[in-house]
Amino acid sequence: MDQLRQSVSTEIQSGRIGDPVFLRCFYQISKSSLLVDAVATVTNLADSWITSQIEYTHTQQDDCQITILLQFVDGESALLCVNQLDQESMIDFHLIGSRGTIYYQARIPLEDADVK
Repeated sequence: MDQLRQSVSTEIQSGRIGDPVFLRCFYQISKSSLLVDAVATVTNLADSWITSQIEYTHTQQDDCQITILLQFVDGESALLCVNQLDQESMIDFHLIGSRGTIYYQARIPLEDADVK
């Protein structure tokens, strides 16, 4: 996950997508992983890619899913969904910038899935 964070950060810094304005991220984790740790992971990803501060957070939770809406001070936003399933961890996201978009989907080996 650190490599993913760094690769996307490098693309943002290159200016190819402009300023990030919206992140839609689905993160599926195995049932053996903790939902709150995974939520911290994707929230930290959003906070590292969108440079303004988080102003508002709305959270919806049930037994196997947490959905979070983040609104940032400068108008950016992020929709983050973390699900626990009986399968390998995977991440799927779209990071929309003012001049382009990064799409990414991949399975994540268990040892790489935890980032804080």
